[in-house]
Amino acid sequence: MLRLATWNIEFFDRLFNRDNTLKSDAESRTRLEAVAAVLQAVEADLIGVTEGPNTGGNQSTVTKLEAFADAFNLSTRKALTGFTSRGVQEIALLYNDDKIAAEHKPGGAGVNNPPFNREFRVDTDEDRIKEVYAHFRPPLEAEVTVRASGESFCLIVAHIKSKGIFSNMDRLNWERASRRNRLKIFAEALSVRQRVDEFLGDGREVVVMGDINDGPGFDFYEFMFGKSGVELIMGDFFEPDRILRNYVGRPKMNDFGFTPSSARFRDSFTGDFVNVLIDHILASPGLPTQGAAAHIVWNPFQADEARPLRETLLAASDHFPVTLDLDL
Repeated sequence: MLRLATWNIEFFDRLFNRDNTLKSDAESRTRLEAVAAVLQAVEADLIGVTEGPNTGGNQSTVTKLEAFADAFNLSTRKALTGFTSRGVQEIALLYNDDKIAAEHKPGGAGVNNPPFNREFRVDTDEDRIKEVYAHFRPPLEAEVTVRASGESFCLIVAHIKSKGIFSNMDRLNWERASRRNRLKIFAEALSVRQRVDEFLGDGREVVVMGDINDGPGFDFYEFMFGKSGVELIMGDFFEPDRILRNYVGRPKMNDFGFTPSSARFRDSFTGDFVNVLIDHILASPGLPTQGAAAHIVWNPFQADEARPLRETLLAASDHFPVTLDLDL
């Protein structure tokens, strides 16, 4: 069995010094211990980390993550990154190199299907004019090989544009910003799906994971446009053999948001906390899963496996890990 995980570790870089060492003050140490305890309990062989520590100058995401793994004796002791972001917080892998090998192998070529660190063009508002977009955090592409079996698959770890608006503005501009953010999500999701189609066309199996910042039935703007970023990545129902499987299924809505949910945020207007399912693992049909409960959203208020970790999970991050067990 190979257990995959995706986890947005909230502001992880704040727990490291600029010389790549771990911070030692009491607050940072408490969070570092909580993050490590969650990873040890989840027991994943590969973790796609979003909001990973920074790279730039003398700072190294890989060095920081491997120092963290060594300090807490984690089995996922090797780290990997791809193209760096234009800001802070990187996308990275932590993995157990006794079980798997992982290599950054970006796809894409040319103007119509560029690498993830280049500008790309897509018609997001269906006016027959392509707009120019760029990934703020280029998705990480890796080839993952299981050492024991020799089986391999293509992995994409993404941190798609957030719909959140973090500045004060009037309602009119709020509407415009919300619509613009939604179109940016569509653009990034379509870019990821184009790479999925490239890999599937080459006969490869594919896993897409990460903080997609979207989910089926998420908000008004999804209903306005009749689609979500997650569904765009999953694929076209006219090509069922190429649809990425979403093992969580369609989440249920109640007064507090989604069940299951991978994070919770305070509503900008009401001030209430809302549960959201925005962290996902999607896999191509040829990848077999292990067991009836192969997919787990580690929400301690909803999942039995996570309940004993409640305080630790809440101390570690504002997101909960999501895991998928593959029979590889």
